[in-house]
Amino acid sequence: MVTDNKKGKVALKIRSRNNRSKTASSNDKPKLNELNKAFNSPDKKETNKPAKKEKKAKTEKKEKKPRKLNAYMVFAMEVRESVKKNHPTASIIEIAKKIGEKWRAMSDSEKAKYKK
Repeated sequence: MVTDNKKGKVALKIRSRNNRSKTASSNDKPKLNELNKAFNSPDKKETNKPAKKEKKAKTEKKEKKPRKLNAYMVFAMEVRESVKKNHPTASIIEIAKKIGEKWRAMSDSEKAKYKK
C-alpha cells in the first residue's frame, strides 16, 4: 500500500496476514526512493492525454429539413375549414375523425390528385 505523508514523500506500508502493518524494510528503500522521485518530479506531468472533445451546445443541433406532406395531410388541410363550418360545435378530435372518414370514403383515383 502506498501512501502520501505530509512532507510529500511516499511511504510504503505492508500488511501481513493478520493485518498488522509493517514499515518498509531496507530492501524496499530503493523502491521508495524511485516512487518519491516520480511523485515529486515536475517533468512527469500528464501531458500525454489527448485534449477533450468540445461538446456541441444544444442550440447547435443540425437543422432538420421539413418532410414533404403525404397525400392525406394535403387533403386534410384543404378540407378542414369546410368541416369546421359544417360542424361548428365539434371538437378538434371529432373534426379529425370526420376528415378521416371522408378520406377512407374516397376512391383511389380521387386520392391520386393529392399525391404529388
